[in-house]
Amino acid sequence: MSFDRWYLLIASCVYTTAAWFGVGYHGEDEFQHVILLAEHLRGHVDAASLPLDYHEQWRGMLLPTVAAGVFEVLAFAGSTDPFIATLVLRLLTGTLALWVMHDLLRTLRRQVSADSHHALVFISWSLWFLPVLLIRFNGEALGGLFFVRGLSTLLSERTPKWPSGIWFGLAVLCRPAVVLLPLGTLVWAMSQARLGRKRLGGILLGGAVTLGLGLVLDSIAYGSFAPTLWNYGTAALSGEEAHRFTSLPWYQYALFTVKYMTVPIGLLVLLAYGLLLVMRPKHPLVWVTLPFLIVHSILPVKEVRFLFPLAPLVPWLLIAAWDALCAKWPQLMQRPGWMRSLFPFVVLNLLALIVACSTPAGNGRIALARKIQGMRGEQVVRIDHMGDWRQWIPPFYLPTGSTEYFTDKVVPSGTDTMHLVIAAESKALDRVESLERIGPATPTWTHRWLRWYGLEDGYDPLVLYRLRIENLGH
Repeated sequence: MSFDRWYLLIASCVYTTAAWFGVGYHGEDEFQHVILLAEHLRGHVDAASLPLDYHEQWRGMLLPTVAAGVFEVLAFAGSTDPFIATLVLRLLTGTLALWVMHDLLRTLRRQVSADSHHALVFISWSLWFLPVLLIRFNGEALGGLFFVRGLSTLLSERTPKWPSGIWFGLAVLCRPAVVLLPLGTLVWAMSQARLGRKRLGGILLGGAVTLGLGLVLDSIAYGSFAPTLWNYGTAALSGEEAHRFTSLPWYQYALFTVKYMTVPIGLLVLLAYGLLLVMRPKHPLVWVTLPFLIVHSILPVKEVRFLFPLAPLVPWLLIAAWDALCAKWPQLMQRPGWMRSLFPFVVLNLLALIVACSTPAGNGRIALARKIQGMRGEQVVRIDHMGDWRQWIPPFYLPTGSTEYFTDKVVPSGTDTMHLVIAAESKALDRVESLERIGPATPTWTHRWLRWYGLEDGYDPLVLYRLRIENLGH
């Protein structure tokens, strides 16, 4: 078996592990704009319960439709377990990621030096945040994957170019802001790669047809003509959507990169991008990503998830910067000391990979819901949250009829329902005799590493407790 296929096999195990343990979601959009809309399409959620984005027709319905189809197939097979349903979505996304990344690596053989190809394969399949992000069934992950597939098609010498338009169109339907990546790609292809008008026309036609089909799908799902891309674009440009969020400075994405990739790896990525800008300004990665980063830096609303579509390109960025240094100073870069200096990064990345693939998404509240399901199955439960809305568990993950309350003091419900409490570990509820500790949202051994990763935010894991009526008053 070839080197590439061995790594693909190992990566398959890593992605499957990340999908298995990655219960829940990192951002509210993954639930509110995909799963909740999918449940609405199935007739399980009223329109009144849907977010503003639905009523303003800002969100495309491609991903909710696919999710609804998966849920219906599983229901037909006899499974209504929400944790199995969402696991299937993660496995589907992970499978797509493996295919897309494998194809990208084959395409990039001519884009990197022969000596760097093995390093590119190693980094692409082991960089710690890629399995965590590329299993998520959300617009950022799938938009990035569809774009990368289109980019691979455009760069490949083995395939025609027109399918790139279809992949670019799918990327935009998943995440409209991703449109800046295909635009940068086509400008590079015309100015640097000498893309002909005929091929450009084929790509644009493929993209237009895909977006047209997306318009038809959205209109059917909404029940009326729904130009969601236009609605979303005008809302973003006018600031209609942005007023709900906090404005951040233009350099915030650099800070996000350093913090959320881990400080050493984040600094390395920023350094690599800076080197590529200076040393190889005509490199395709510069043309592809620079418009995307400039526009997102200008917009006042900034979230780390907006960068997720760029994640599959980070391994190529690191190797492209290394190749640029080797071409500029070949004798200096061949010294063995450089390779030894990278060893701490490898160790840090391996540790981050193990922790990230072993923990649930977000703050782990959905993992606690899975614990609750294991305790009571489909029986109704009452949950008291000693905290804020970030502990709230959507009803989708709980037995029908369960209730949740936000409180500073636990009061027995007086019914025969199981009474549970969720609180941060810092509240020290273990000392309360009437509360039985069930377990934390994340594995205990990861807490130290997650606190280091959180930097100034720290890490305060959520803990699930059961109220024991027999111990009240003691």
